[in-house]
Amino acid sequence: MEGLRLNLNALKPAAPKTDAVRATAKRKVEAKKTETLDEAFVRLSESKFTDKERRQFDAAYQAFRDGNFVRTGTGKLTKKEVCEIGRTHLAETGAAIRRQRIEETLANKPDNYYILTDDSELPGFVERIREEVRRQRTEWPGRFEKIGVDSLVACDFEGTGLDSYIDLSIGFSIWLPLLEEGYYLPYGHVGGFDVPAAHKDTDPQLTRSKVIAAISPYLSTPQHGKTFHMGAARYDLHVAQTDGYTIRGCVWDTLDAMHLMNEHEPSYGLKPLTQKYGKYFGVTGTVFTFEDLFGNRSPAPFNTELVGIYAINDVKYGWGLCEFQFEMMQKYGRLFDCYALIDSKLPETDVFMERCGFCIDLDQLRALEAEYEPKVEEATRRVFETYGIDDEFVRKMDRTINAAKIQKWIAAQQKRIRTADDRITKKLTKVNEMKAAGKTHTKSYQNELEMLAKYRKQRAELADATVDNAPQDIKEFVITNGNHIAYLIYDHLGIKDQTSKIERGKKRSTKSDVLDIYFSEEPSLEPLATVAEYTKLLTTYIRPILGSHGVESVMEVDGRLHTNFKAGGTATGRYSSSSYRARKPEVATWL
Repeated sequence: MEGLRLNLNALKPAAPKTDAVRATAKRKVEAKKTETLDEAFVRLSESKFTDKERRQFDAAYQAFRDGNFVRTGTGKLTKKEVCEIGRTHLAETGAAIRRQRIEETLANKPDNYYILTDDSELPGFVERIREEVRRQRTEWPGRFEKIGVDSLVACDFEGTGLDSYIDLSIGFSIWLPLLEEGYYLPYGHVGGFDVPAAHKDTDPQLTRSKVIAAISPYLSTPQHGKTFHMGAARYDLHVAQTDGYTIRGCVWDTLDAMHLMNEHEPSYGLKPLTQKYGKYFGVTGTVFTFEDLFGNRSPAPFNTELVGIYAINDVKYGWGLCEFQFEMMQKYGRLFDCYALIDSKLPETDVFMERCGFCIDLDQLRALEAEYEPKVEEATRRVFETYGIDDEFVRKMDRTINAAKIQKWIAAQQKRIRTADDRITKKLTKVNEMKAAGKTHTKSYQNELEMLAKYRKQRAELADATVDNAPQDIKEFVITNGNHIAYLIYDHLGIKDQTSKIERGKKRSTKSDVLDIYFSEEPSLEPLATVAEYTKLLTTYIRPILGSHGVESVMEVDGRLHTNFKAGGTATGRYSSSSYRARKPEVATWL
């Protein structure tokens, strides 16, 4: 009976926990949870991140430190979950900051900023432009003679997007410098969107057709000069064409002018330039960018007051930058003459050429493709023959390119060998001990022998940890692979590295401008130069235009090739261009 005696005290209900006990227990649980998350963040911090992911991770960690970190998943904390939480916090923080900036912008609207919302105000607005022109002719006689106009103002369009062919303007802004007045004419804002300071369908704005009728005569007059901050896209001139008229007298592009003045600016955006040089034309303090107020979207859903203040700021900044450039260029060398005689003529010319496009003889291109493809094949064959590219060449290339990887394999293989040898030694010791104890007749002894045989077999299958035994990852020479070309040039042929002439601090480059140096100086590279020449013609020009070999054609639905010219698109100052690829054929057809 003694063994059956129960501890009756154990069956009594536990005493209720006091609030203090509960609080202590809760703190312990929370402390344990915090420690676990701390460890998780330390572990995840060692992961590989893109710049975007790193910002998200940092935001999530800051939220955790602030006590605002709420998990969206269960189990082990992952990089994906942390980045998603960080993305959400960034969006929420950005939205809050954006709302604050919007409130600040609306609260500080200058008295000389005019946002017109009634069509009856248009005649008075046009009269103010006439007054500005009259005053400039009187107070600034001949000031703009070299750039071919007798007056100059800053203009800008706000639009539904960045596609200069199909996006529409939603408003026009202008700065009249002598009158010190800025105007915004809204006519394309839309309601129904959940944004701060949203435009409502009932909010007044101007009639598009009446605004265009009011401003187009002035904007189309060549002797009335305009400055825009357009750059390579020439967006505003394209927008006017889409709206049905042509801007003339566009004689100043502040982005192009800054390229001419300083080709090493970190950024050529209007806001960064204003932030940097604004002190010279009366703009100090923080300058809000488009993203600061509107994020990554069109300004069309926002109300006319907010967009109007932002737009007038833009033309005011644009005028200040233009005047600063205008004066500085005349002080130093012949920059102004260069700009006046050449650059001032480019915006209108570029847009004319871009919209015209180029007629392409597709039959001739197909003939060239048929001619060049066999030449590439023949030149490629000569590359393999000339440089002796065979299995041994490929193996040596693999040993060189993957040298670091091979050393890691050797270290790992040595560890595997040591582990296998240790297992065999321990198992052999065990077998000998059982043999000495006279246990050779037991099943355990037989099991030990089988395990010993298994370990010896595994050890025999392990190759020696040498370079020759390391796996070969590269199985063939690929003529379009930059690493393979680098091995051929720098290691196999021993050509002196001249990368630093093109890219300071870089080595062993296979970029086209570096290869061009070698091709011009090294006769031994003739076969490779031939491949590069014909491959570039095929892949850069012929196939993208024809849309052959699985490449989407860059030709537009009008049967022409359109491009965007970039006056400052190269380090050498030459023109460059990029294909216009934003407009989808089905969209253009529908329009």
